[in-house]
Amino acid sequence: MLLQKCHPYMVYNWYDMKIFLLIFCSLFFWGCTDSGHQNDDILRFGCFLNSPAHQKELEVLLQEFSKKEGIHVELIGLNWSDGKTKLISAFNSGTEPDVIELGSDWVAQFSAAGVLSPLTSSEIQVERFPLVSLDPTKWNGSMYGVPWVLSTRIMFVNEDLRSKAGIANIAHPRTMQELLEQSSTIKENCGKGIYGIGIVSQDLHQVYKRMLPIMWSNGGDILNSSGKPTLDDSRNIKALEAYVDLVPNGIIESAKQLDKMFIQGKIGFWISGPWLLEKIPKEQSDMRFGLALVPGMKAETGLSFTGGDYLAISAKSQKRALALKLIQFLTAGNQTLRLCKLSITAGIPADTLAQKDPFFAQIQGFPIFIEQLKRSRLSAVHPKWLDIEAAYELAVSQAVYGHLSPKQALQEAQQSVQALMSH
Repeated sequence: MLLQKCHPYMVYNWYDMKIFLLIFCSLFFWGCTDSGHQNDDILRFGCFLNSPAHQKELEVLLQEFSKKEGIHVELIGLNWSDGKTKLISAFNSGTEPDVIELGSDWVAQFSAAGVLSPLTSSEIQVERFPLVSLDPTKWNGSMYGVPWVLSTRIMFVNEDLRSKAGIANIAHPRTMQELLEQSSTIKENCGKGIYGIGIVSQDLHQVYKRMLPIMWSNGGDILNSSGKPTLDDSRNIKALEAYVDLVPNGIIESAKQLDKMFIQGKIGFWISGPWLLEKIPKEQSDMRFGLALVPGMKAETGLSFTGGDYLAISAKSQKRALALKLIQFLTAGNQTLRLCKLSITAGIPADTLAQKDPFFAQIQGFPIFIEQLKRSRLSAVHPKWLDIEAAYELAVSQAVYGHLSPKQALQEAQQSVQALMSH
């Protein structure tokens, strides 16, 4: 098997399921083929579609490309809940698309498995993208993906609650200590059912996106520059302690529920993404809210998490040249803008020139996302990242709920990650 790890919390008995998966992949990927085209005339694109509007515009883009290049592009729609599992199954059975969209924290796993075609810096056109966005594409001296769209998270602030708590004239928190103080003031002065801050725990792929930046801002990280785990580093322990200190002032919920509660006016501070800029005016038009950069352990060190979507080519594609043309076409700033302008939930174009488009400046508060993007990082590049992430998120959860101290939780996580990396 080329790839066997589908999900940090799933274990598959591949011996029992082998026949099922082979049949399933053939039906899923080949069953969609347009009978009006021969396989030689088809370029297959596996894509995670965001919405009907994005799908419609993407299909228009693909039609333009098809007309220009004289080849039919077959769009294979995937979703984030099980799309990665389907892709892994397709690679194992040899039915993978020519061009694949991957999440930023997936690229290393697929690259290390040898199923992606390496790309040169000129093929990627690296000068078009922020340096930080290129890190996930690298593995063992080669590059395997092209940045398409990026996204980051900033701090949303309920200004009505700050006024009610008597702190409206105080600057937005820039440090974890200031965040602690202001969230405490809101919790103490705004009544029952109101919380100073939203805290994520036991929410897969969401915990580390809020907690890891605090560690980064304190000079820590999960892995060092040599790829060795450093979870029990004293700087990481202090960062987790600062996060746990917020718990008495906040409410622990899933990210989706905390988005909802912030819109309902029940939370003072909440770190979330650009989708809230669309949801708040629609669902709570009279709400007064502000935006701020994510606080750090020190004012000048605040960082946020950045993720993104990347386009890669199957190592076995017989149409590599056309696949590369499609990737270069879709990641060009003017094409990506057509998707991002439909809804800011699509993210920010990875192309730096497109990020400067006047469209974004017209969206109230959106420029701060561009600024935060400059002060952000991506998760570690490692083929076992999802397993590492799971161990880390478990440690954060244990500390948040008080089952273990931050030090004990990170020491246990350190041992777990060392064990999984030794295999």
